Amino acid sequence: MNARNIGNETKINPKTGRIDQACERYGVGRSAMRRIAEESGAVVRIGRTYLINYSKVDQYMDELSE
Repeated sequence: MNARNIGNETKINPKTGRIDQACERYGVGRSAMRRIAEESGAVVRIGRTYLINYSKVDQYMDELSE
């Protein structure tokens, strides 16, 4: 999902993203995404930057769907 091409061959799957990127990836609004990120322990704060760890959100979503 969301792999990026670097040069001609390499693909990188980001482990974290900003709130808008996470909303697009999971198809939810900003408020819901912030709640999901807090509940799943996926919030990564670096200074004033608010990032969301996709691995933790993926695991949280998998647990919800079981």
